[in-house]
Amino acid sequence: YFKSGKYEQAVEAADTFMRENPTSPRIDYALYIKALCYFERDAGILERWFRRDVTKRPPNDVDLAYSSLRRLVERYPTSEYAADAEQRMLAIKERMSAYENSVADYYLRRGAYVAAVNRAKGALEEYNGASSNADSLRIMAEAYDNLGMTDLAADARKVLQANFPGDG
Repeated sequence: YFKSGKYEQAVEAADTFMRENPTSPRIDYALYIKALCYFERDAGILERWFRRDVTKRPPNDVDLAYSSLRRLVERYPTSEYAADAEQRMLAIKERMSAYENSVADYYLRRGAYVAAVNRAKGALEEYNGASSNADSLRIMAEAYDNLGMTDLAADARKVLQANFPGDG
């Protein structure tokens, strides 16, 4: 099902396999295929074809892919699929962080500064280590400035400069 692009059927088959064969040594493969289905469904064919920026639209199945991949890595760390799962988890982390910053930037442009701070702060906490953490800090600093919270804005800029030299 996966190879023919029938992702819903592949997820259903993987779930059925795991439910009916809970002690099978191939559970790791079923988890991996399930995660790949969710991972592949995120960016539609049109987005990939026209190279659209998918960070500006909500990640539909990305959280499902992440949870399946995390389950695979935690339960089967020596699986032949674990290394690829970890790499895909990093890509998902980057995607989710970029989306959160996109929403935070939208709030910032609309004057919803508290919402912008909360969204950017959430991206920093949830996706620590993502490449867009610098953007989160910039959004926080600008929102704090607009709120008149100069001490917090200065703190955000200090963290930005300490962690991303030359970016502040």
